[in-house]
Amino acid sequence: MALALLLSACAGEGAQYYADLQADLRARGFLRTERAPVDAPFTDADLIRNFRRIALYSEFRREGGRFVAERTPVHLSKWLRPIRIAVYFGASVAPGQQRQDLADVARFSARLARLSGLDIALLADDTAGAANFVILYANRNERVDIARSLAGTNAGFDPAILADLRDGSPDKICFANTFENPDRPGELVYAMVVIKAETSGLLRLSCLHEELTQALGLANDDPRVRPSIFNDDEEFALLTAHDEMLLRMLYHPRLQPGMEAEEVVPLLPGILADVKRTR
Repeated sequence: MALALLLSACAGEGAQYYADLQADLRARGFLRTERAPVDAPFTDADLIRNFRRIALYSEFRREGGRFVAERTPVHLSKWLRPIRIAVYFGASVAPGQQRQDLADVARFSARLARLSGLDIALLADDTAGAANFVILYANRNERVDIARSLAGTNAGFDPAILADLRDGSPDKICFANTFENPDRPGELVYAMVVIKAETSGLLRLSCLHEELTQALGLANDDPRVRPSIFNDDEEFALLTAHDEMLLRMLYHPRLQPGMEAEEVVPLLPGILADVKRTR
């Protein structure tokens, strides 16, 4: 999720900025919460076209150790193995907010499991080391510390990911990075979602919806896709019925990790028909 807005580099101003941003968006009719908005109907042709835009393109490419905004074709990516989620909080997140965040993660991850058919579970603190899907709630100073710690390990983290954590653009409210199986391109095996702890309320929840869903393989944003959270205009805050259909299409068994667009596209009408029959 990103907004073309300026934000003071002072971490102490972040929470008020995001509160004001949320209020402004809501006042202008954005951050809508309808699952099936009556003013945004969509057809089968829209779903097929939008699946191509969201599942078979990326909004970024890597260049010089950083992510550069550029629409880039990609192969199909999805999870095949169980997902185990661990949630970590910076010291800046109050205990009451932590409880709310954990409840939101549990509720939404259960919804994603139902839609995708994946085995998704939230781990307890004492088993968090087994996680392959990490969610971080941290403020600016904490994100810098996390980047520094990761850079000092032998895990080989992509410099672009560390740059996002350390000094990523302040208009990037939250972001997700996924990692593929080196022996099977397209098979997702690890994800890291970062949500700025300076956010609150609906804006914070919208980050959770968008980034967790994108980390399942619907990774792109496109201004032509509607009604959807995969669109940086922030019209919709929460996963819509349109987005649920895209996720169910992605996890149809006929689609396999690593497939290219020319393999995927001819299958989409039949896959959509199957998804609609089993809805």
